[in-house]
Amino acid sequence: MSRVFINEWKRAINPSVILAVIGVGFCICFDSWNDLLSAMQSGNDVWCVYYFTSNSAFGGMCRSYILPVFATFPFAASFCEERNSRAVAYIVSREGMRKYGAVKYIVNALAGGMVVAAGTVLLILLLRMKLPMTSGYFETSVFNAADILHKWLAVYHPVRYLLLEAALGFMRGMIWAGAALFVSLYVTDRLVVIMFPFLGSYVVVRVSQILSLADNWRLDHILIGRTVIRDSGHTVMIAAIISGILVILLGSCFTKKLVRGLKDGIFYESK
Repeated sequence: MSRVFINEWKRAINPSVILAVIGVGFCICFDSWNDLLSAMQSGNDVWCVYYFTSNSAFGGMCRSYILPVFATFPFAASFCEERNSRAVAYIVSREGMRKYGAVKYIVNALAGGMVVAAGTVLLILLLRMKLPMTSGYFETSVFNAADILHKWLAVYHPVRYLLLEAALGFMRGMIWAGAALFVSLYVTDRLVVIMFPFLGSYVVVRVSQILSLADNWRLDHILIGRTVIRDSGHTVMIAAIISGILVILLGSCFTKKLVRGLKDGIFYESK
């Protein structure tokens, strides 16, 4: 298992990872692009890192819909590529059906989570070189640990805030990368697989709005830092539990479906 994991991981760490990390950072920036340009040019101490991260979380289109796409860049389309090149039979004969599916899913989920977390952290660190973490406005308007958008953590524990943003981004990246890989069982077009999180995010948001779900019940809001349940610590714990369950269930379904398809011979040739 370890040998297979290492081989797949080497494939996942490719030049597209750099593009994905940069893309994640730009997605958060583009939600407040004009304000960011103003902050870089004016040097006014009103602007701060927390403003840009919270602003993108509170209704930012790029962070909500486009950012998940970059989680698919490293490895989500790998099964499509192997299927289209008719390399599946050779790889399965060498690695085994179940091991092939399980390792591919695990590597893909980790790679997707890694690029979202890394892109988020990199952006915050780059902004921090020019801007303070918080401004006087946020420092005077925070009241307790349950403040919305993790403001309290950003004001009093900026390092923990950075880790929180990274953790939430990692969970979100894992979910969407795993979902895109699952879709590749049904389609062989690489572009469709990569763009699936864009459509998936839109569907999740629309369904949540139609059902009038409360913010505390919306995982999409929790994972972009828009909703705080009790406090930041409880929010991360709840997000980790729900995300872990989703990732494991999706991985189990992917592996079972892949093994069944391999036994039936439907994945050995491209459509």
